[in-house]
Amino acid sequence: MIGFATIRPDEWDVPLFLHVLGALTLIGALALTMALLVPAGRDGSAASLRLALRSLTLAVLPAWVVLRVSAEWIADKEGWNDVDDPPDWIGIGYIAGDAGLLLIVVSGLLGWFALRRARNNGDGDRPVTGVRVAAVLIGLLLVLNLVALWAMTTKPG
Repeated sequence: MIGFATIRPDEWDVPLFLHVLGALTLIGALALTMALLVPAGRDGSAASLRLALRSLTLAVLPAWVVLRVSAEWIADKEGWNDVDDPPDWIGIGYIAGDAGLLLIVVSGLLGWFALRRARNNGDGDRPVTGVRVAAVLIGLLLVLNLVALWAMTTKPG
């Protein structure tokens, strides 16, 4: 298996590097967002929710874009786009990537609505249900991406 890395063509280096960079940045940004959403869901902290939404829009979303664009780029370079039945690890990556955008958008909207509602309520009761649902969705996305990371590194099937 060590010999495989030495025979990889040089033109694969940049898209593969960007794909790995996007994946690891996405996992780190998801962990950060999750760490900010949990306290916001517990006590209704608008400051934590605001930071979570910033990390979602300024870190998670760009990392997801880099991940997906470079995934298509490296799949094209390696010739996986021309194969009728790609390996299972590619399918797992596509599931995590496609579901990822949906979960990112839904979590962002839920967080934004919760922040907006908290601003309108002033110092009163802060709604946390939307934040808790967003935290669960981000946690699910984090697990999906960790499974995809496992699949990409071990290449089962």
